[in-house]
Amino acid sequence: MVKTLVCFLLLLVIHVGSCDVNEYQEMLSIVQNKMRVEFEEIWKHQETQDKRIHELELTIVNQNKQIQNLKRRCIDKEMNYLNRLFSQMINQNFKSEQLVGPKNNKSDVLKTQTMEMINKDGKTSLTSRGNVVNNEISDRDNYRKRRQMNTDSANTIAFYAYMNTHEENPGQHQTLIFDAVKTNLGSFYSKHSGVFTTPEQGTYVFTWSIISDFNTGYIFTEIVINSVPFGSILSNSEEVHDDHTTTGIVVAQLNKGDLVFIRTNPNASIKGRILSDSFRRSSFSGWKIM
Repeated sequence: MVKTLVCFLLLLVIHVGSCDVNEYQEMLSIVQNKMRVEFEEIWKHQETQDKRIHELELTIVNQNKQIQNLKRRCIDKEMNYLNRLFSQMINQNFKSEQLVGPKNNKSDVLKTQTMEMINKDGKTSLTSRGNVVNNEISDRDNYRKRRQMNTDSANTIAFYAYMNTHEENPGQHQTLIFDAVKTNLGSFYSKHSGVFTTPEQGTYVFTWSIISDFNTGYIFTEIVINSVPFGSILSNSEEVHDDHTTTGIVVAQLNKGDLVFIRTNPNASIKGRILSDSFRRSSFSGWKIM
């Protein structure tokens, strides 16, 4: 329609010399009316487009909220799984203790010390089986004592902690402090330094989760044992265009006094912040399995 008005104006200019003033004013009035109608339609179309854009923006906001809710549910499921895994390991230790059975008393041992009659070249001799039975009982008792040490709540070693707030500007080679301690059996994890100090030799499991900020961050972290990296992960929200959670898990054979902590990579670039709030938690946990 705009093209039609432009052509009409060109014709008006071309023929302006061949018509009187009244005809010219009449033609000009017609053009003005058409242009007014055209512009009114343009403005109505613009308003319609603005409304559609606003509706799309609201849809995007609602979808982002739904995505955040789904992420929180995934994180909750992950933490519940880890808690169930830890509980199953503890329960298995108790079940193993029950399978060993009660300790035999001395009268039971004496009853099993039977004597066998063996004929050798027409001669009779006595052979005692008491030593064999005693050795079996001793091995079973030692096994039960080892299992009892692992299942006794007083000897259980485990911790779980998370960041109480976001880490706004993490840098390279920075030790991460998980200051909200929820479980600390034995009190071997420090919320002030972020370091777990191994109380005794054994096999330990450690896991940590890092959440990078929405669409803007990539966080390289690593678990360190005595200043030596033992495992590493990358949480990259920039690539997925959303908040991004990454979890690492390691199993390590440690000695008494070993130090374990989480830090950012000393060589890789760090961008964005580490998220941790009531909806999602960046966390660090560990426990001894044997």
